[in-house]
Amino acid sequence: MQRSFTDQLNREIVINYPPKRIISLVPSQTELLFELGLDQEIIGLTKFCIHPIEKFAERTKIGGTKKLNIQLIKDLDPDLIIGNKEENEQLQIEELMEDYPVWMSDIYTLEDAKKTINQIGELVNREPEAAYLNHLITAGFNDLQTLAEQNGINKKVAYLIWKNHIC
Repeated sequence: MQRSFTDQLNREIVINYPPKRIISLVPSQTELLFELGLDQEIIGLTKFCIHPIEKFAERTKIGGTKKLNIQLIKDLDPDLIIGNKEENEQLQIEELMEDYPVWMSDIYTLEDAKKTINQIGELVNREPEAAYLNHLITAGFNDLQTLAEQNGINKKVAYLIWKNHIC
């Protein structure tokens, strides 16, 4: 069945729904797709999409976020490609759009991220899983705010450093 969606760049894409052959061009969105339970549907990802590592090892690597192997992507013949405005190169994305439905995200805030989770959940027929994930995220942030208030912490910024983690 064909179904139409609007991405975060306000472009309409039409996909075979639900998609069965997905390529993800962004590590965070790859993790989301796996979290939504799309183990069989993800056929390609970037060399930076290393989480979860056991799933990374099982998938075709289609280059980096800024240097995609366009021919390999074409050889995989996806029915959906998911990318991001800031992570991926516009010319490469435009080339892929000529032959494939490419859904693009454009995320700046926590609310944007939660909206993206919902939209991708709808795009890949995993709306309940996306809603539950957003529930957990909201609850976590609410708990963090409560903990900060209980301890008299009134900060507007958190600076996180990943120890022993290569991005």
